[in-house]
Amino acid sequence: MAIHHVRIVLLFFLYATSIIFCYASNVSEAKTKPTKLITKLIHRNSIHSPFHNPHHSIEDKAKFIFESSLARFANHNYKTYLIPGTHMWFIFLVRFYIGNPTIPQLAVMDTASSLLWVQCSARRSPIPLLDPIKSSTYANILCKSKFCRHFPDNSCIKKHCTYNISYVNAPTSVGNAATEQLLFESDGNIVIVSQVIFGCSTVEKTYIDNGINGVFGLGPENISMARQLANKFSYCIGDFYDPNYNYNRLILGDEARLEGDATSLEMSEVHYYLNLQGISIGDNKLDIDKNVFKRNLTDQSKLTGVIIDSGSIATWLINEAYYKFRNEVKRILSDSIIEDMDECRWCLCYKGNMNEDLKGFPEVVYHFSEEADLEVGFDGIFYEATTSTFCMAVYPSSHLPYKHFWDITVIGIMAQQNHNIAYDLHEKKLYFESIDCEVYEG
Repeated sequence: MAIHHVRIVLLFFLYATSIIFCYASNVSEAKTKPTKLITKLIHRNSIHSPFHNPHHSIEDKAKFIFESSLARFANHNYKTYLIPGTHMWFIFLVRFYIGNPTIPQLAVMDTASSLLWVQCSARRSPIPLLDPIKSSTYANILCKSKFCRHFPDNSCIKKHCTYNISYVNAPTSVGNAATEQLLFESDGNIVIVSQVIFGCSTVEKTYIDNGINGVFGLGPENISMARQLANKFSYCIGDFYDPNYNYNRLILGDEARLEGDATSLEMSEVHYYLNLQGISIGDNKLDIDKNVFKRNLTDQSKLTGVIIDSGSIATWLINEAYYKFRNEVKRILSDSIIEDMDECRWCLCYKGNMNEDLKGFPEVVYHFSEEADLEVGFDGIFYEATTSTFCMAVYPSSHLPYKHFWDITVIGIMAQQNHNIAYDLHEKKLYFESIDCEVYEG
């Protein structure tokens, strides 16, 4: 889709959705944080997204799955943030409104970034932007504030706290640390969240040219939206492939749905880590030494352990696990293997129709500590590559762009579909609940 077409569609989309809030263009500031907030997640390729292209072919969608999963790890410095949206390779958007009067926003949901930031006023913009001078609820954070030190690469300008987030192959966000009022449409109601800590980016060229106006950070650090709203959140991902699907949800606050199998959750400054014990395909538990999934805290030269991530579509397995996984899939699907695909010469692909030929394919189960299981159907393991081929969306970490990623395992968003994934940051627990996301409708 051409960039100028994206701009026109996005502008219309934001204008149309802002009608819902026309009566709330000037609102009174709420004094307490809501205990529960449910808002829609917009898949980048759904009909509810301003980036939806009805002419996208199966091949286009397959390319998106493969290339976006690689682009997530395009940052050569693994200690900093993964790329939330390079060349439009993002997955889910959050819609909200900021300021008083309110300005509509679309931001990338990201569990590997902790800062919520948006582009503020610029000389030229195809979409409305927050103007701090005009908003009655905006306030800069002072350098002496306890929150200033949590902003990335923070510094002081005239006693005001500033930040700087640098990405590789993506625009930089530099600006003022601030607080502002946010509005969400939640279960048909308007929920106001006051004094939200965020970044007000002042760099002229950021994500606007790609139609994105910021990042909705849900990472582990103190300034993330997860921390600001009761240390709990969950997201429910339903049918990943259906462009008409409208039930993906993000739930923030005390009443986030903490149900299902619970496992230990570890946190670094950037990532959420899980303790993976093993993998089964059907009744066959793969012969994988569980120590290959352990996080190595003494070796700072590389990323290790198991990350659960909202920004990678595919799942990445460390080599010792990947080839055991691959060989078992090849044993089960012995016929019609394609060894060489143009887009991915190391991918495992087959001739056939995914929905017909994979009926009866056994569930893949990721076994985590405390006997918590994530059960994944074939639609969380495979994707259609063409009308007559399908490929496995489980890749070897050794094919990630930089060597310091080669020992990491990443549970991607495809493996999380048809589940509510809940994070309790205070109790350090993560929950897997197999669920129909329509339960949140109404």
